[in-house]
Amino acid sequence: MRARNADASGEDLLRVVISMKKSLLPLIVLSVACGGSKPAPAPTPAPPPGEPKPQEPGPVAVAPDPAPTPAPMPPRAPGDVEFLNKCRGQLESAKQQLPSILDVKDKRTVANTLEPFNELSRYLSNGGNMAGLAHEVNPDAKIRDAARTCEREISTFISELLLDKRVYDALEAVDVSKEDADTKRFVMTTLRDYKRAGVALADKQRARIKEIDDAMTELSQQHKKNIAEDTRFIDVTDPKRLDGMPADWIAAHKPDKGVIKISTDYPDYVPFVTYANDDELKKQLYIAFRSRGDAHNEEVLQKLLVLRAEKAKMLGFKDWADYQADDKMLKPGKAATAFIERVTGLAKKRAAKDYAELLAQLKKADPKATSVGDWQKAYLENQIKKEAYAVDSTEVRNYFPFEQTLAGLLAITSQIYDIQYKPVTNAEVWHPSVKVYDVMRGDAKLGRIYLDLHPRADKYKHAAQFDMITGVSGKQLPEGALICNFPDPKDGPALMDHGDVVTMFHEFGHLMHTVIGGNHHWIAQSGTAVERDFVEAPSQMFEEWGWSYETLAKFAKHYKTGEVIPKALVDKMRKANTFGRGTQTVQQMFYAAIALQFHQADPAKLDQLALVKKLQAKYTPFAYVPGTKFHTSFGHLVDYSSMYYTYMWSLVIAKDMLTPFEKTGLLDTKVTYRYRDKILAPGGSKPAADLVADYLGRKYDFKAFEKYLAE
Repeated sequence: MRARNADASGEDLLRVVISMKKSLLPLIVLSVACGGSKPAPAPTPAPPPGEPKPQEPGPVAVAPDPAPTPAPMPPRAPGDVEFLNKCRGQLESAKQQLPSILDVKDKRTVANTLEPFNELSRYLSNGGNMAGLAHEVNPDAKIRDAARTCEREISTFISELLLDKRVYDALEAVDVSKEDADTKRFVMTTLRDYKRAGVALADKQRARIKEIDDAMTELSQQHKKNIAEDTRFIDVTDPKRLDGMPADWIAAHKPDKGVIKISTDYPDYVPFVTYANDDELKKQLYIAFRSRGDAHNEEVLQKLLVLRAEKAKMLGFKDWADYQADDKMLKPGKAATAFIERVTGLAKKRAAKDYAELLAQLKKADPKATSVGDWQKAYLENQIKKEAYAVDSTEVRNYFPFEQTLAGLLAITSQIYDIQYKPVTNAEVWHPSVKVYDVMRGDAKLGRIYLDLHPRADKYKHAAQFDMITGVSGKQLPEGALICNFPDPKDGPALMDHGDVVTMFHEFGHLMHTVIGGNHHWIAQSGTAVERDFVEAPSQMFEEWGWSYETLAKFAKHYKTGEVIPKALVDKMRKANTFGRGTQTVQQMFYAAIALQFHQADPAKLDQLALVKKLQAKYTPFAYVPGTKFHTSFGHLVDYSSMYYTYMWSLVIAKDMLTPFEKTGLLDTKVTYRYRDKILAPGGSKPAADLVADYLGRKYDFKAFEKYLAE
């Protein structure tokens, strides 16, 4: 998930229950049957380890035209009652597996214990995915409410299951000493997660854990709902105040009875604070954006933090941050603190230089200015890039109309992963704008993807990939949904800011991980079932394909003239992108510190806004803006809880994983296939550190990241 550098944001349902995402309930969404597909053929094998010679990349495979959704076929999402029955059916199927696990009289084996448990997990995953996506994207409020109801019921059962010592004892009794490595790892991680859930506690304590889990699920849902349903607007009555905005943006915002409404949704907010010359309006929109959820979410967060702290202490941890770090690459919680301080130290000097340049730019318009407001940052950065680096973002947008950009992304991934996309026109979708493709390798289907890429009322506000079906070999193929908020072609050419292009590539990286890694026997190892502080690394790495001229030249063409984006412009874009890296990095560490310290503090003594102000002053050069409450719309406090730092930790790994491409370019399939086979395809069948070592031929290190910060 990428959340706009976190100026925006889930932790999936199960992670609210315990940190066991892929074991029983992978990340959210709608269940679609995918039976009848024959097994996929083996992909083109990766070459032996070693540095391949640079080669001239061949032409990119032709991507299909964007999948149409026929006008005569309306979305076939069920009504709320039917939806609830379907979702509950998955839960009931899961419950029916329990007797098969508990009633074994003979020696416990993989067949009579682990296999039924895997089936139980599969049904829970399908139901949880179905509910999780629906309450984030379905346009019908009744279905969204039904989805929340089903999600709570599944969460309750999961909590009971993870605290059921009979199930734990049954799993522990299976002798896997002679089984394969995947089975051994599956049992090891499952037993670990049962212990983390509290199965070893006394009866009274386990009952309290269940109460906590149920309450946390409800609070998490409420927090998300309060953000999703809190779209705010500023009204503009004088069109002249839109000076600086791109013509296509203005054309899509026509006055209604003399009023132009500008919303806090990304396609409005990001361009406006980047291009609008009217400083007062930018500040108004910034305050509205940074105040979403403020009516109720401080109270919701307070209750959630109290419950998390109580649970962590019951399980023997100092605080929730230590509990969350226990099964990650970077642990314990104090290691996260040290990491935040290390990165801040590396970036602080550069951030001060960036800020000085922003202030100098502001003084050109306002000689009396003594500081840069946080709402002014994006605008001033854009001005500097125009003047100092000759990069005009409004010019760059002309090369990235939405449909063309999507087609280019599909073509590139087709080439580098040896896959093809087949448009599907008869799939069940929740909105007419959703596009659907089957992911193929030759005649064999590997999985299916759903693309819901434009904003609408009550839809998830950020950008994320959601599991729809987690793949299980021989049972079900993987399916995932990309949920974003990009410009809509129905409003015009739908020109994308380059930042949106990078976001699209990032999130599609998650989608590829889900599909390519979705062919494992144990559901707990399928798709993106890696440690939470590694899961972003493949997607952060794939952002580079949205920056390289080698790849951009394949699809970035001027929407009027058809001119391929000039290499000189891309070079300037890359150089300009290095500006602000210091301020951006310390800003990310500010967000990471909020998430970590909210979960290290005593909730009874925590003044949320006061801590936000304190941390903003410590980590960033930008002063707090009165009237804002950033933390009330900071969805990561629910989704990632204390672990926002994992975005930067993943970036350390991502930069290291790019190093094999330095000599070959990004389209050399000798390297892309190796990456596909060593990082994506294994899913969570190995520890992340081992996956990286298999791919790089060595242990990961900080060198590439430190070089990146110094550029």
